[in-house]
Amino acid sequence: MTRPPDPEPREAPSERPGDPGCSRAALRKALRGAVALGCARLRGARGARLGAAMAVVISLGYGAMALVLRQDDGATSLDGLLGSAARGLAWAAAGPVALAAAHDRPAADRADGVEALAAARGISRTALHGARSLAAMLEIARVVALPLAALSALAVLLAGSAPLALRHLALGAALALFGAVSGVTLGGLAAASGRVAGARGRAVFAALILVPWALADLAGDSRWSIPGALDAFLSFAARSAGGSAE
Repeated sequence: MTRPPDPEPREAPSERPGDPGCSRAALRKALRGAVALGCARLRGARGARLGAAMAVVISLGYGAMALVLRQDDGATSLDGLLGSAARGLAWAAAGPVALAAAHDRPAADRADGVEALAAARGISRTALHGARSLAAMLEIARVVALPLAALSALAVLLAGSAPLALRHLALGAALALFGAVSGVTLGGLAAASGRVAGARGRAVFAALILVPWALADLAGDSRWSIPGALDAFLSFAARSAGGSAE
């Protein structure tokens, strides 16, 4: 009597296009694409290009000063130089990018068909606003943290001793954290200003930054403003790393 053939092995069931897991994966992929597109569009804005150029200029300027200090005194600490570079980047590089992010990005996306494309991929308008906010945070963090990382690496290479090199390395990590905090703070506020105020988003963002800063400075405690709070965080992060940003 012949033995019946073994049944063919069946593959494990996979997710079909209509499965919830597949839909969630597709939505996550679409959201990542929306954030990447938001970063690219913001990077192409005039203000963001200015901010990137200022980041390069500041990096080169402070890098040259670090080399000069190394020639004069090989064992000198570059903590103060790095702290000054962080403050300059937070103003001159992050500022123009934040103003670009505050300039009614939703209207530009509607005009260029980005909102329609996002809706076709299942991304709601609220999720698209979130993607714009995240893109603004990432771009601002990029123009602050990356130059600081390069300057910190240069400071480590120029250190005249191992303890000083380790201190500069720890300070570099603290400065990278400062760049991330600057991106979250300024990028979130800029994106919210553009969403709420539309074409007047830049004016609203500037007012939210400068008016409390001026009032807090008159009151004798600038920490009650965003620039003062960021400066206080920079000093705290530098002290925690064993250095000084002064």
